[in-house]
Formats: sequence, C-alpha cells, structure tokens
Amino acid sequence: MPYALAMARGYGSKLYAVHIGSEPLGAPSSVREGLAALGATPDMENSAAAMAMLQSQMPHGPYEILFRTGDVWTEISNIIDEKEIDLIVTGTHGRNKVGKLLAGSVAETIFRHASCPVLTVGPAVSGEADSIVDLHEILFATDFSSESLAGLPYAVSLAEQDGARLYLLHVTEGPIERSAEMLLKSQLEHLVPETARLTCEPRAFVQNGAPAQAILDLADELAVDLIVMGVRRPPSYFEASRHLRMATAYAVASRAVCPLLTIRPLDRTTT
Repeated sequence: MPYALAMARGYGSKLYAVHIGSEPLGAPSSVREGLAALGATPDMENSAAAMAMLQSQMPHGPYEILFRTGDVWTEISNIIDEKEIDLIVTGTHGRNKVGKLLAGSVAETIFRHASCPVLTVGPAVSGEADSIVDLHEILFATDFSSESLAGLPYAVSLAEQDGARLYLLHVTEGPIERSAEMLLKSQLEHLVPETARLTCEPRAFVQNGAPAQAILDLADELAVDLIVMGVRRPPSYFEASRHLRMATAYAVASRAVCPLLTIRPLDRTTT
C-alpha cells in the first residue's frame, strides 16, 4: 500500500484500491445472488475490515475503492479493462513450498497475465516506499529474448526520468570465455539508446549460474532501488514442467530487497 500511495502522489494518478471477496464454494447461483441482495457474504467480516483499512489510508488526491466478489484474477482483469489501468501494485507472501509452487500464486498470476506493468513488493523489501519515485539505481535483467526485452523501454525511461544509474545483467548457464563475456557486455550496453546513455550511465554485467539467484545477488550488491524484467506470456496449454519449477520472476519478487517491475509483451502496441 505505501508504494501504491507513493506512485499515485508522484505521478498525480488516480488510485484504485481493490479488494476481492470470496464466494460461497459450491453454492448455487440463486444462493449467491440472495446473499448479495442482503449485503452478506461469507467473507463479509474480513472484507469490511479490509475496506475500513483501505479507506483510512487513501490519499487526498483522486481515488476509488472497489469491492468485487469472485475469482481474484477474473475480477482484476475486468478492472484493468474497465478503468484503463496503467500499473498494478501488489504484494506477495513469497511462499515457496512445493504446494504453493504447484498451485501458483495470485501475484504470479497477475504479473504473468496482466496487460499492464506490475510492481510487486515482496516480504524482503526494505527502505522507504517514497524511493520508488526517486530512483537512483535500477537493475534490468535480460536473456535477450523478445519477452525479456519488453522491460527495456521502461527501465530506460525510469532511469532518464529520475537521473538514475542503469545496470544491465545477462546470466549464462555456465562459465564463458573472456572474449564472449566482453561481447555480451557490449551487446547489453548497446541496448540502451545512444541519446539515453549520458543520463543512464549504463553498466553491463554478465554472470553465470541460476538466473534468479544471480539477479538477487547483484541487486543486493549494488543496492538497487528497483529491478525491471520482461516476463514470458502464459503458456497456451498446460505444461507440467513449468509448474514444477519456480518461475525466475516470481523467485526474484519473493526474495528481492527492492520492488520488482514486470512487463509482459502485448499483442498490441502500447505507450
């Protein structure tokens, strides 16, 4: 919530605070409609407390509190379209047990499917929330795929806007020769438009190992304020292997000491 408030203040944006309540599991539609007509839900007490908390934290600027009942992602997706949302801010518990991985998480579902950028704040994030609108160090991680490069314009734009230093990282599967490392670093640096290089002062890193851990280690070492990543589109069919291993972006969001901004490539052109 503090990050959402900071973003709304910093950009003069309207803030939508959203709470999704649960429906009675297995209840017929007539029962659900009856409960709704009476203003009652099985989650009513928790929902009322959540709404009161949201109301108490709202800024002086424009805001709206939305309460919906149903599937979390379905309702959020509808709100994105209805309200033309530019950015989602969400937290994650960062749970990493096998059961959680197999089931996925709300946060992971949001940043894999959302048609707008998503700022995820994990349990390890430290520092002041206002730093999100006064960035000094930004880390952009890429594997050079079109999906990962979707985050580059955002990383560059934020670095230019705040006069922040931009670090670029590529992680290899194993050790590479010095000449190959230098070539990759050059490719990373040339991802940044020449007009932005004086402002961003890009610095490239090439490391080997597990991608998530390499990103986390470098972010911690450089004390960055924000990590930016492009994320892959959701699979068009069920892929068991993808669900059996933690997605790199979700692993980073769960354990990073700073927020993670994820961008999913879209089929349509956006600005």
